[in-house]
Amino acid sequence: MSQQLPSQSPVVIIGGGICGVSTLYHLAKRGVAAVLIERKQLASGTTWHAAGIVGQLRDSAAQTELGKYTAKLFQELEVETGQGTGYKQNGTINLALSDMRHEQLLRSHDHASRVGIGSAMMSAAEVLERWPWIQVDDVLSGFHVPYNGQVNPLDVTVAMAKGAKANGAMIFENTLVTDLHVEQGVVRGVHTDKGYIATGKVVLAAGMWSHTFAKRYGVSVPLHACEHFYIVTEPMADLPSDQPILNIAEERTYWKEDAGKLLIGGFENQGKAWAQGGIPESFEFDQLPFDLEHVEPELMAMFERMPCLADMGIQTYFNGPESFTPDGRPYLGPCLELPGLYMATGMNSNGILNSGGVGLTMAQWLIDGSPNRSMSALSADRIQHFQQNTRYNQERAAESVGFHYGLQWPGRQVTSARSVRRVPMHDRLLAAGAKFIERAGWEMPMYYDQTSHSWPQRASIGWQDWSAKVREESLAARDAVVLLDQSMYAKYMIQGPDATTALNHVCGAQMDVPVGQSVYAQMLNEKGGIEADVTVIRLALDEFIMISGHPSQRRDLHWLRNKITTGLQVQVFDATSAYSLLTLHGPNARPLLQQLSNADLSAEALPFAAAKEVDLHYARVTLIRRSFLGESGFELLMPTEFTASVYDAITAIGDDYGLRHMGMFAMGACRLEKGFRHLGHDMDEMDTPKDAGLMFAVDMTKPDFIGKQAIAKQLEQSQGGAYRLASVQIDGLTAEQGPYLMHNEPVWQDGKCIGHITSGGYGFRLDKVIGLASIEIDVTDKDWLKRGGFSVQIAGQQYPAQLQLKPLYDATGARMRA
Repeated sequence: MSQQLPSQSPVVIIGGGICGVSTLYHLAKRGVAAVLIERKQLASGTTWHAAGIVGQLRDSAAQTELGKYTAKLFQELEVETGQGTGYKQNGTINLALSDMRHEQLLRSHDHASRVGIGSAMMSAAEVLERWPWIQVDDVLSGFHVPYNGQVNPLDVTVAMAKGAKANGAMIFENTLVTDLHVEQGVVRGVHTDKGYIATGKVVLAAGMWSHTFAKRYGVSVPLHACEHFYIVTEPMADLPSDQPILNIAEERTYWKEDAGKLLIGGFENQGKAWAQGGIPESFEFDQLPFDLEHVEPELMAMFERMPCLADMGIQTYFNGPESFTPDGRPYLGPCLELPGLYMATGMNSNGILNSGGVGLTMAQWLIDGSPNRSMSALSADRIQHFQQNTRYNQERAAESVGFHYGLQWPGRQVTSARSVRRVPMHDRLLAAGAKFIERAGWEMPMYYDQTSHSWPQRASIGWQDWSAKVREESLAARDAVVLLDQSMYAKYMIQGPDATTALNHVCGAQMDVPVGQSVYAQMLNEKGGIEADVTVIRLALDEFIMISGHPSQRRDLHWLRNKITTGLQVQVFDATSAYSLLTLHGPNARPLLQQLSNADLSAEALPFAAAKEVDLHYARVTLIRRSFLGESGFELLMPTEFTASVYDAITAIGDDYGLRHMGMFAMGACRLEKGFRHLGHDMDEMDTPKDAGLMFAVDMTKPDFIGKQAIAKQLEQSQGGAYRLASVQIDGLTAEQGPYLMHNEPVWQDGKCIGHITSGGYGFRLDKVIGLASIEIDVTDKDWLKRGGFSVQIAGQQYPAQLQLKPLYDATGARMRA
């Protein structure tokens, strides 16, 4: 007797791939008996043909813990359910074929040690011992992680499904979700071809079907299916079952043992979008035609790397679809457009290795309201509305295939779906020599060079082909004046009689300031964590404008609107496109602007943090006295239609003041010198203002605000560890030779690892390698900074370092306040 659909369920999951089943399993393990609906059979979309590689080392310690958890789960499922998963701890070996890749592997080895992942560097001879069939003449090194492994995707899916059902969950295969029941803008249930289920929470785990399904409800899920290719050899008599997995990023290939055969796959630089007219309704465990011409470069690399492949039979030429996202990262958590809808989709061919952590995290989101670790890099709230565009997704997804492999470096460009979003002065910036990178659809000016018309192709993680220009821009900010276009930054208008009350509730800082004052603030969550890092300007008694970063435009707006106390008389709307933001920084910024204005722009009339609407050329412009560079700065906020005339007026007299255009690379270098935090690099939603050293931006005397109780509790603690952000400087290293601090380098004191670099680079005003570091110390240790003895580990080498809590550049802030 077949089971009947329940009339209601606490959660309904759409999609029976491994991530949907993992979410079902983890909910059930916590006592929430959810329902999973699968259009055909479990794992019949993309899960069944996955390579099943299970890696643990990730970019952050939090994500690495999820990787460890997944590997452990795969080992324990067989004991729990009696269903084998095929998990084998074969380990992985990553090869370096270039000096840059070798340095990256050394840095990964350092990072692995810090986060508790066993690893070792290997010579070419040692690689050959483990992989005797391949050519190693060009191999510089190998990076071995012995605790990584592989699993059978179908078996592990079945095991989790079995475990979920044993704990009360229900699975309905060959059941089609036909519609979501949405009432008053909120999910109320799910219609299927077998009946209706009432629910307030739906998880979209439909993989490559997710985009078109969600678009029906005005929900953006940017992804598209692309073809993924691999070959499988005939059985190899001398291939051990525990053969380590091999990854060759520079050749874009991966190699693994598969039931006595060798499976070799690749992620080509430019992939191939599939099903642009729609996925066939009959799709189930389908294979696609193998496009030999398309993957010829990867196949040639495979046969050159392993010459004996030419004499071996190839049993399978496989091609199957996988979904890829515009930035190569999955989408997890609640969606912004439709309350009650959650996402666990867009795995970019990493569904197996992500699955355990995805299920665990989704269960926390659905039951507890939020995860217990930072998930901002993977959160669905980073999606931009325009990314609902299907053509954009088809073109970008094909390029996203290549994000997996190849050399990763700061200048890695995307070429598809470009010029989607432009600042009003884009063409003028281009004429001035701007070199652009795409971020969240925006064309971002990264540096300026009128002598070159193309983006550099030389990959580097040290001195770049643009570094000389970044140096010139940085020094111009110190010695003269620079113009930076930040018009892509998000801007929100908050208006109404209760605007001050609303902002005081969502921000930690005191927002009841005089008209004409700007406030640096954070929007905090209930745990005291930093959700947004913003500047707010009071324009009138009942009117404020908030400025935030461009990647979080939708996220911050949603947070602001949803955290304002119900019943307040306040309106919030997105004014990003309505206003431009040009900023000038440097000692000559004031005299340049003064020539264009009859208003008094002196430090006495317009001190630091002040904001005032003035005549500027023929426009009325709000001047905000702030600088993310740490120089005497003026931010020019104006309606978009006035931007061109103001820009032209500034540049017309700019030569008299030594004006240079500045890009985001130089801005980033300058902000590091000042120790200014970057949300997403140096702090996240799990860090409080105390952790980040930002308590100066919190007013604990306010009656109440979101996160106050959590911060108060933290301040009362007198024992245990404490996190602090410190500025780091390394002497004796040059800009040309490096090595640079980047991210995740371990920080040591007296032989003990006490933290890691959160962001780093070169400070051209200081002429030093610099960075910011997250330091964990015992709160009772008051002399840790005085004792010194610090060093930073970069690519296996220890470098003596100086640490301080004050900025490295202009520690007193005198230049910024001049």
